[in-house]
Amino acid sequence: MASATISRGGLTLLQDAFLRMVDDNNTEILYVGPDNTGKQVLTIRREDGSRILFTQGAQQFGRDFWAFTDTAGTIVVSDDAATGKGLARPWLPVPLYQQFVPRTITTHTDGLGETYGYATIDAAKVGTEKTLWEGRASISHSWITVDGVWGRALDSPAITYRLKVGGVQVGTWTGGALETSQKGPFDVSAQVGADWEAVELTAATLGTGVIACQVLGCYLHQSV
Repeated sequence: MASATISRGGLTLLQDAFLRMVDDNNTEILYVGPDNTGKQVLTIRREDGSRILFTQGAQQFGRDFWAFTDTAGTIVVSDDAATGKGLARPWLPVPLYQQFVPRTITTHTDGLGETYGYATIDAAKVGTEKTLWEGRASISHSWITVDGVWGRALDSPAITYRLKVGGVQVGTWTGGALETSQKGPFDVSAQVGADWEAVELTAATLGTGVIACQVLGCYLHQSV
């Protein structure tokens, strides 16, 4: 059949039949049908054979996902197969803003300011849980991770850090020896789809001394 026109009705493919389009260079441009495991998939390719859009089953999570790719084959946008909610790519930063004056800053009259390695605060100024960093975000992914400097900067106060999204605690950790590290990923799949949600990093302390609380980055992302 060289050409065909359907003026009414439609074309129905049964029993795992497939639809395939191949260009004059024998490159498969479009494929709709079962893959080699029997899952129904869709693939659209460029003339060089690289994928533009595809669906694929994730064996690890047992559900399908879709993805768009750039010309290098890197996934630039996809949904999250781990939870079935929100995006896996791209990862999106969550800006958090400092809600305290660091102990390392002193008053100057020359207007030149000063530099410091990381923000610290007296444990006595914290005590009961207080918000030290806060921002707003549209929750588009199922996971969130925060990176920063945590722990005891002076003496041995007991420290509990908490990350909250929309007022709900999604992650917590204790502060010991001073460290620069990532905390998470924490599951925020219950908040996916919420706009302008408050993202807060809080701390609670017991005892005297100085604690570190310096956020270096916060991202919404896919599970790793």
